[in-house]
Amino acid sequence: MTRPHSLRLRLLGVMFAVFALGLGASFASYRFEVHNIIGGLEARTVQNQARDLLDALDTSAGTPRVSLPPDWSRVYADPSRQFTYTVFDRDRRPLAWSANLPAPLEYIPVDAKAPIGPVEFTGVGASRRTVVAARGPDGDVIVVARKGISRDTLIDSLFEEDSEHVSVLIPFALLGLALIWLISGWSLRPIERASREAARVGPRQPDLRISADDLPREIEPLVEAVNGALERLSRAYAAERRLTADAAHELRTPLAVLNLRLQRARLTGTTDWPALERELAQMGRLVDQLIDLARKESLSHERQAQALPVLNLSRLVREAAAQVLPLMEAQGRRLDIDVPDTVQLRGRADDLRDMVRNLLDNALVHGRGTVSARILTPTDGSEMVTIEVGDEGPGVPPGQEDSIFERFHRLNAQAPGSGLGLAIVRQVARSHGGDARILPGQGRIIVQLPVGASGELPRERGG
Repeated sequence: MTRPHSLRLRLLGVMFAVFALGLGASFASYRFEVHNIIGGLEARTVQNQARDLLDALDTSAGTPRVSLPPDWSRVYADPSRQFTYTVFDRDRRPLAWSANLPAPLEYIPVDAKAPIGPVEFTGVGASRRTVVAARGPDGDVIVVARKGISRDTLIDSLFEEDSEHVSVLIPFALLGLALIWLISGWSLRPIERASREAARVGPRQPDLRISADDLPREIEPLVEAVNGALERLSRAYAAERRLTADAAHELRTPLAVLNLRLQRARLTGTTDWPALERELAQMGRLVDQLIDLARKESLSHERQAQALPVLNLSRLVREAAAQVLPLMEAQGRRLDIDVPDTVQLRGRADDLRDMVRNLLDNALVHGRGTVSARILTPTDGSEMVTIEVGDEGPGVPPGQEDSIFERFHRLNAQAPGSGLGLAIVRQVARSHGGDARILPGQGRIIVQLPVGASGELPRERGG
């Protein structure tokens, strides 16, 4: 079993990972930039020192000398500092050098057209130096050198200097994570409310649904799917309760009659077996029809009519007619069938066959004369195929055209049957996207079913 996880913690973890990845990428980019600029850093430093020394060079007394501010004088006097310089006259003789030099630097010629020459690197390891020469206005030359600093040491020092920025980022990062935690809780609050609404749905409140108000757009499809499932469960629950109530109501009378017959048989010592068999057969038919109706109601919610297989309706009508033909012949009734060779539509073959058989049984039991069944294909662009089953009887009284499709409704209480046949007919028709009705003043029932697109799904075997 998969352990449940917290969506809020998962969101927080993802945000933290994104933040850490961005921070790491920033540091990597910064270090890459440092590597790119570190090579020119030393050159720019000694060049700046050369310019400062040129500005401090004084030749008014005839002998060049460098007049430095006190702080820079201390730098050039400290042996531990990295900067050194030497002043040469136009004859390349060293005239003055920094106090931290035991001996003057070597002379470096400078092009007369450029006041500052190119940066050069001398020595290796600890003796490595960055050297540049600058030419004064009177032809004097100042050579400036800086003792080499380890590249890694310089990079680390730059990172140490910028570490203050990281310390500033940390509080903002913590504040961001706290805001993410609060915002995620606020965003998930409608989902908690929806879960509480779903928990209240039950047998005592089957019509409650989850409200989609204030829910995120990403959650709305899930809520719609759950509400759809609750609606289907509610219909199934209502159908189950209706089936139980109908069965209890309709079985009460035959059970009472059967009980009376059994009591009479016990008192008289004689058993009317034909009557008992008739009562048991009637109860069996009633139970079978109730179960069949409940099954058809449940199947009608499982798949849309467009997803059903393609079948041949003409063949199903002929098969249903073949099942009732012996009963017609036993009563001396005639059965006329007028159907095309092939009429294709989508549906459940067993249900449609049962629907046609119930129509024929209804005409046989409650009608008169010849029973006819025919299929009318659409000719007006309606895309509805019509099944018409009728007889030569007077039909139903005006105003009862719709009530005959209700469960257990019978125009003649003395007539055989349970009153479920036409209820099954209408249920099958509606579950296929159609409907059933009776023509006023005629003993003819019309069932209309949508043809739909054929050939998209495999046809049933034998269709």
